[in-house]
Amino acid sequence: MKRVSFLLPTMAGVPVGGVKVVYEYANRLVQDGYCVAIVYSIGPSFGSASSVRGGLLAGRNLLRSLYHIFRGWHRRCPWFDLDERIQCHAVWDLTEGRVPSSDIYVATAATTAAFLRDYVRVPPANKFYFIQNYENWSMSEAELLETYRYPLRKIVIGNWLKKMVERTGESAVQIPNGFDFSYFKRVVPAHDRNPYRVAMLYHPAAYKGCKVGFKALARVRERIPQLEVDLFGGANPKEKLPEWIHFHRTPSRELHNRIYNEAAIFLGTSFQEGWGLPVGEAMICGAAVVCTDNGGYAEMAKDRQTALVVPVGDAEAMAEKIVELMQDNDLRVRLADAGHDYIRQFTWERSIRLLEQEFSTAQDVVD
Repeated sequence: MKRVSFLLPTMAGVPVGGVKVVYEYANRLVQDGYCVAIVYSIGPSFGSASSVRGGLLAGRNLLRSLYHIFRGWHRRCPWFDLDERIQCHAVWDLTEGRVPSSDIYVATAATTAAFLRDYVRVPPANKFYFIQNYENWSMSEAELLETYRYPLRKIVIGNWLKKMVERTGESAVQIPNGFDFSYFKRVVPAHDRNPYRVAMLYHPAAYKGCKVGFKALARVRERIPQLEVDLFGGANPKEKLPEWIHFHRTPSRELHNRIYNEAAIFLGTSFQEGWGLPVGEAMICGAAVVCTDNGGYAEMAKDRQTALVVPVGDAEAMAEKIVELMQDNDLRVRLADAGHDYIRQFTWERSIRLLEQEFSTAQDVVD
């Protein structure tokens, strides 16, 4: 039985797309006979003491982690059904001596890759770097690009990330994320939906582009007073919301599906995404998508084929495309149906098969 340890930079008390993907792989590996551990760091990230901002972030991570441990979330995630056979560990940092002995180690962020690079008892063939986004918020651009040169086996989730790694002279294997087609389902046909209802994810991080999305929706409302918006996310909005925007914090499975199924249109606003799970989830549930042209969305959003795509940060273009779909039901239904059909190729069965193929080439380790 092969042992796999996923190295996470922190715990997540609310749904986080990248963490959700790691948990999904962990569940499926256990079901396939692997012994799986998830290891959380509660102390400073690699290199965090090199700047005042890094030190503040490390302090915030420590306080948050201690709260999560107090709530028992390091043993069982409050928002994802982790297989009880998965071993969860909270450690001060991810240095080799603190991490459970495994055959395969997977760094899941740039800061965790820096720790894994320095493991001396692990063959290079057994060190993997799972790249889910271009993490220039966690370190400088130069430091991030340097992590792509580490002697780790890189796995990326999108073609745009593969190109970023290749620009450093390194290679990467692309394994697209999967979607849970048993969790998300289309219940309401696109042609039966209220064309003036829009759904959007809320996230406080600036790169998620929610402020631009709010500007776009306000412009739509000026032209189409029937507009209603369902907003959902894991954190309460800082902005004061008008009465026509209805916020749902951490919706249940039933409510999450209902939001997507009642929406005629889903708005994806991010400046940057590694993959863009909500866009794919909305497609599964039959909403037509208007989204920005970032690399992650581009894996599934093809302009005027499966979605309407606009420049990043362009509120006016977003508003125009939303209005276009509201005024052209034939186009809206065509894009909703095309997106629903296109997204079905991204199965977890394919993703786990490709990941296990990579793991199969790791060296056997004798303790």
